[in-house]
Amino acid sequence: MYNLAISLGIALVAYLAGLALAGWLAGFLPAVIAAVLAYVLLARRTGRQLEALMKEAGAAFQQGKIDRGRKLLEHGFALAPWQFLVSQQIHGQLGAIDYLQRKWKPARAHLDKAWSRNWMSQAMLACLDHREGKHQEALDRMDKTTGPGGGDPTFWALYGWLALDSGDRDKAISVLGAGIKKNEASDALKAFSDAVRNKSRIKPVKQFAPFAPNWYQFFPEHVPRSQMMAAQGRHPGGYSPPQPKGFRRG
Repeated sequence: MYNLAISLGIALVAYLAGLALAGWLAGFLPAVIAAVLAYVLLARRTGRQLEALMKEAGAAFQQGKIDRGRKLLEHGFALAPWQFLVSQQIHGQLGAIDYLQRKWKPARAHLDKAWSRNWMSQAMLACLDHREGKHQEALDRMDKTTGPGGGDPTFWALYGWLALDSGDRDKAISVLGAGIKKNEASDALKAFSDAVRNKSRIKPVKQFAPFAPNWYQFFPEHVPRSQMMAAQGRHPGGYSPPQPKGFRRG
């Protein structure tokens, strides 16, 4: 990565200067300081550039200009050689957009390249597995993501729903119990857990409304019809959440 290479180059110059003036030991500390300082400044510069691009793309998406938003995100790949994880972040965003548009194959292609510590990207992959009938693969993927996702009640609600919807109520109860231990203040998670334990009929549109808007990124078919109509009214002709086939709306 260019930022790291430049930082190491600056460190080498600092070391050689110290070496020439007072020996190798005198050059060591300035080299370390120069490397760290240069890398931090360069990484921040790249981060600001990416942040500005993401902000502009986000504004385009909000206006329903999906193609423009995608192109802006794709411009960000030019920053990838400069800094670690830039490419993974962009792939995660593009995968999410494709997922919401029911473009399952390209969504998986992008999400597979997203950062493994991004729980939302990994959860979308799990949902793709689930939609394709690969229920155990979906649950295994969620299980591997409990570290980065464990602090978010939506993650555990999603994990529990995937287990329940695949026919494993005991797994769902276990998962939701683990989630409550890490998110004791989440009344929505407790309510879902109680419903599963009591074998109540789950109506996703109502049950998961407290987890909105994050929930709708995984299951846009659970968006209440009134909200969908309102979104279409705000952006006529623009993008609105899709209705995936072959998956229960509730």
